[in-house]
Amino acid sequence: MSTPKIAVIGAGSGYMPGVIRGLLHRAGDLAGAELALYDIDADHLALMTRLATAMFAARGADLTVVAHTELKPALDGAGYVFTTFRPGGMHARHLDESIPLRHGVVGQETAGPGGFLMACRSVPVLLEIARAADPEAWIVNYTNPTSIVTDAVVRHGGGARIIGLCDQHVGDTEMWAELLGLPAAGLEADWIGLNHVTWAERLRLHGRELDLPALLADLEIPAGGATPWRDPVLMAELAKALGLLPNSYAKYYFFHDEVVAELRAKGTTRAQDIMATLPGYYAGVAAEARRADPDPSRERGGGEHGEFAVDVICALHRDENRRVIVNTPNRGAISSLEPDAVVEVPALVGAAGPIPLVMGPLPRVVRGLTQAVHEYERLAADAAVTGDRWTALQALMAHPFVRSKHTAEKILDEGLAAHRAHLPQFAS
Repeated sequence: MSTPKIAVIGAGSGYMPGVIRGLLHRAGDLAGAELALYDIDADHLALMTRLATAMFAARGADLTVVAHTELKPALDGAGYVFTTFRPGGMHARHLDESIPLRHGVVGQETAGPGGFLMACRSVPVLLEIARAADPEAWIVNYTNPTSIVTDAVVRHGGGARIIGLCDQHVGDTEMWAELLGLPAAGLEADWIGLNHVTWAERLRLHGRELDLPALLADLEIPAGGATPWRDPVLMAELAKALGLLPNSYAKYYFFHDEVVAELRAKGTTRAQDIMATLPGYYAGVAAEARRADPDPSRERGGGEHGEFAVDVICALHRDENRRVIVNTPNRGAISSLEPDAVVEVPALVGAAGPIPLVMGPLPRVVRGLTQAVHEYERLAADAAVTGDRWTALQALMAHPFVRSKHTAEKILDEGLAAHRAHLPQFAS
């Protein structure tokens, strides 16, 4: 087995300590690997390079770290390209969250109009990476919105190989374990649908199928426990009504107006909340990077975020045929969606890439919603690639959050103007 080169695009991200922990988790399986770190923020890149070098040395990991300030040298010879970046940074995320909200629509970084604006910034960069990478390389993508990004590269990337990742299902499964009174260890849910629009009708514990209807019949609505990511109260209420497990983003669809009111009352966007913490966070990482045995904060992604991505890279490199939930072309996995739709489903990942497992039809109660979001995503990917304003307007009008053509037009005009510097494809 050859020694891999892994390019990490966006290595200055606050999530990088979690990625480093993920690499340490599989260091024995990646012995001798070269990590080519790239970021447009030279200071953050230098910091994370020091941190990775120190953490690998302290734990005896046989991993070489090389920092790159140019993209092409980082990609040259890389068999795996791990993409985890945010074009425009947190300020752009704030715009994504605040612009739709001004027009009575949920402002969220991956779903709805906010996700559309992020897609329009992310897709051109991913296509540039796809063109510059080795044709045989695997792009392992965390950049959001991962389903639209993956679809754009699959259909417009000239044959580039890509797997879209999101580890949300890990936290959601843990949330449902707690709500249903089950142990998290050994619990497995068949999440199917689209990224952030997934549902589970099948649940197993240590390989044994569980009676989900009976579990939901006994499910009690909790008293609270909401976080910026999950709201167990709303999830429990939805599960009992739908007769299945919804992912935590379902609240944006089924409680849209309540969420809008909550976000408006809050007064700050999630991006603003995070930006307020980042100086202290990076200062803490810098302090740890100077220690002989660094143990940086797990505030941004912990270890699970990185472990999931590194496990997928190892599954590809070592031909493990590991069962993981990824974003990949459907190929009949979900009969309710077209064969080339990019779906989020369980798949066996080995050297040949992801082989999606046949899951059958979408649950009827959420089938129409999921199909509507898929049509939006297809239009959004095309708009992000072409910069065609008419297609962009159609994409926003197709999304279930947007109930008015005039609202779609206002959000589109304001969003394109606010992000002009990052949207060259719309310049004309």
